[in-house]
Amino acid sequence: MAGARKPIGRAAIVARLKAVAARLGKRRITRDEFVRESGIPRKAIGRHFARFWDLLRAAGLDDRPPNRPVDDEALLRSLRDCCLAVNGVIGQFRFQQLSQHHANTVKKRWGGWDRALTALRDWLLRHEPDFPHLDALDRHCAAKQRLKESGEAPSDRRLGEVLRFRALEHAPTSESGVIYLFGMIAGELGFVLEGLGTGFPDAEVKRRDGRGWRRARVEFEHRSRNFRQHGHDPTACDLIVCWEHNWPDCPVEVLELKAVVAKLAAATSPAPARAAARSR
Repeated sequence: MAGARKPIGRAAIVARLKAVAARLGKRRITRDEFVRESGIPRKAIGRHFARFWDLLRAAGLDDRPPNRPVDDEALLRSLRDCCLAVNGVIGQFRFQQLSQHHANTVKKRWGGWDRALTALRDWLLRHEPDFPHLDALDRHCAAKQRLKESGEAPSDRRLGEVLRFRALEHAPTSESGVIYLFGMIAGELGFVLEGLGTGFPDAEVKRRDGRGWRRARVEFEHRSRNFRQHGHDPTACDLIVCWEHNWPDCPVEVLELKAVVAKLAAATSPAPARAAARSR
């Protein structure tokens, strides 16, 4: 088609990365830096490279000897640096973008992401007790521990009230159900999900408003008040997406899916006259 832009190829992306690295005078740059400096969108990079680290290696910027194990200290320092970069508790998605190490390496080392954050908190208490985000880390770890002790298991299959909204038969009874429902209708509400992780906040999205697109940090909860019970930092989150909003003085914007679903269902329901005509 005339005027269509030709997709950028693998070799061109590698060449652009080398040029950006040379201009910045750095052997290692983050994905965010490369996107900003090169103008190449993340989606184009993802077509050719499963991980940004693979692109670094293809450009000759990976100078670590292959297969050399990374020690705990290096991983903990990387987690600490990423917390500083995001000004709060780092999640897997952002760590993958910012760190030279893979999130799976961290999870395998400590048996899960939350356990790694607990190890980071304990390490900081010993070595950097004045770390600016230590309180946020402590709240995150304490909230996860309370959730574990509460007995709420991932295998819980309690059914909510009958909903029959599209592919969802019952109302959500957990945070996972809220995430599923949000994914069903995100596009209709003007959202594009950029990343979803297990740290706080849960997700990063693009949100369309009257001025265009803007990024937002999202935390999913079954009920909005759970945000406070989990000890989350309101200043590190832009939007709470929940099934039921039960926190009137919440300091964070709340999107209550229960109300949204009611509006969407009403908008797609047949008019009474047409329904009566079909019944005759």
